[in-house]
Amino acid sequence: MDVESLTKQITLVGAVIAACTGVCSLWLQMRGKRDHYSVGTGTVRPEIIRETMIHVVSHSDHPIYLADYGFIDPNFQFSSIPLEQELHDFQDSHVYTRGGSSLEKRSDFFEIGYIRRDTPIGAFARTVTQTRPSIGFAYDTPTWKKLWVRALLLVKGRGYLR
Repeated sequence: MDVESLTKQITLVGAVIAACTGVCSLWLQMRGKRDHYSVGTGTVRPEIIRETMIHVVSHSDHPIYLADYGFIDPNFQFSSIPLEQELHDFQDSHVYTRGGSSLEKRSDFFEIGYIRRDTPIGAFARTVTQTRPSIGFAYDTPTWKKLWVRALLLVKGRGYLR
């Protein structure tokens, strides 16, 4: 093996490594710009309150703005809290909130809830950059109900509130 062929092989290996790192860097940048957050029922801090609560916790380094959030009812319907506040009168039930619907930094959280007659099986939240909501379930929700809600969300897509 002469010096010229060795130089060509080293150049080829260097070019392949540079291409792989470029693709990985692009993938990490695109992944970092997505909204990462978790949704769940209950409060972030353990406390005894009468209201049925949902919480959203940010896992992103950039600001997240919530467009829609609410409960998943036992009859598999998505009930949006902002839509209910617009359509129904909430004078008889006190809406308890903590935080704001814009999560500015990592670990910011938003909680909202009110007194409900039925216990929801889960919660959902959607940011302004998403078309489908992220969902979280209560700890005692059966697996078949979780799978059914995920299948309904997959079929309905953007029309999840219908």
